[in-house]
Amino acid sequence: MNTKKILIVEDNQDIHAVFKEFFEDMGYCAETAGNGREGIRKYRWLKPDVVVMDVHMPDMNGYESSKGIKGLDPDARIVMVTGHPQDPLAEKSLQEGYVATVMAKPCSLRNLFRAVASTLDA
Repeated sequence: MNTKKILIVEDNQDIHAVFKEFFEDMGYCAETAGNGREGIRKYRWLKPDVVVMDVHMPDMNGYESSKGIKGLDPDARIVMVTGHPQDPLAEKSLQEGYVATVMAKPCSLRNLFRAVASTLDA
């Protein structure tokens, strides 16, 4: 049984429910947040091993949230998922080192798992 903790920051409830169920089935302890501000708040107490972060969300976007999380924990590992991988916020997040990788949505759960596992192994 994997004891890794994952935080899924995604405003689409259907997507975060699918991601949460998938990672729990893979043995992770999974928690969700519906926007970037909530993601930062939950990161503080959960201290996850990895974060799966959407880009465009209400209240606080993924770039701002990733930057906030890295401010709390410079070693935080974040995988960004977005419907628009060429999105300037996604590119900026990657270029500035706030995220380890950017994945396009929709993505297969297998590819998402590989990206998470690769980020954890880095």
